[in-house]
Amino acid sequence: MHNLLTIPSKLSNYPVDWVENIDEIKQQINSDNTITIIDKNVAMLYPDLCEHPSCIIIPAEESSKTLKMAGKLSKVLIKSKANTRTKLVAIGGGIVQDLVGFVASIYCRGIDYTLVPTTLLAQADSCIGGKTSINHGDRKNILGTFYPPTNILIYPGFIDTLTTTDYLSGWGEIYKFHILQGKMSEFSLDDVDSCIQDGLKYKASILAIDEFDKGERRWLNYGHTFGHALETSSDHKIPHGLAVILGSMIATRIAHKLEYKVKDYDLILSTGINLIKQSGLKLKKSWFDFNELMEIVKSDKKSTGELTMALVDSKPNLVNVKDLSIVKEALKEVYESI
Repeated sequence: MHNLLTIPSKLSNYPVDWVENIDEIKQQINSDNTITIIDKNVAMLYPDLCEHPSCIIIPAEESSKTLKMAGKLSKVLIKSKANTRTKLVAIGGGIVQDLVGFVASIYCRGIDYTLVPTTLLAQADSCIGGKTSINHGDRKNILGTFYPPTNILIYPGFIDTLTTTDYLSGWGEIYKFHILQGKMSEFSLDDVDSCIQDGLKYKASILAIDEFDKGERRWLNYGHTFGHALETSSDHKIPHGLAVILGSMIATRIAHKLEYKVKDYDLILSTGINLIKQSGLKLKKSWFDFNELMEIVKSDKKSTGELTMALVDSKPNLVNVKDLSIVKEALKEVYESI
């Protein structure tokens, strides 16, 4: 195990460690006063990670990110006599880390937790930043806190067991990072470990400036305005990372229509098309319905009543898009290009 980087936080700095051997994760799980919460799919693939009697297995579904599930998990912690010295270990992707982080932030007014991200999406992006969230009603991530983990353990071997769709979905945030940095010409699927590390370092540089989503960190929402909306319109048949790719393509086309200087415009679009096609995802025209997507966007937790999007000109910016006709055109063009 070696330290990859340490994330600065006004709440508490936390290390991100690169793990070469899964046994190092087992040591964390088996330490005193530790309770492991693990993704059901991961538990099936790695049964030795949930041998401890205190291990809790949860399904990695959006339906797990609810107040009801947070309440169930809290009841188990109470029954297990968890206290302020208890540490939670979350093993799984974004759903598990969102739920466990949220519960850790409210149980006994905050207890320690370790993140062990098992998806490419979580390893390359969402494991850092300290955001926790659950859904409520039809609102995605509407309830949440800023509560960073005590530490993060990244074991790249987990990626080998991902399905093709989940693996390519994981490249969504990496694709986004390359667009934001104007480095699309360097995007390659050949060296995933380097892309994970580079992505985390880029995001960490943004967090060092704006930890609590008041300014520059909102650039990281690039591709998420319509990405999140497409997740909802497709009833989550579009995985998050693939939705970010589609959302990034939409944002890129909108920026181009606004006559922004989008570096590698054609390459951004062709790369996005190739990733979606390689994933095997079959898109439906109804998912791209302009009116439905705009209603979903208006209900997003970040909505201020205007269509505010992260767009890239010579650098990333937050832009109020007033001409909705170009949005409608961009949606149509992205769907028809795939």
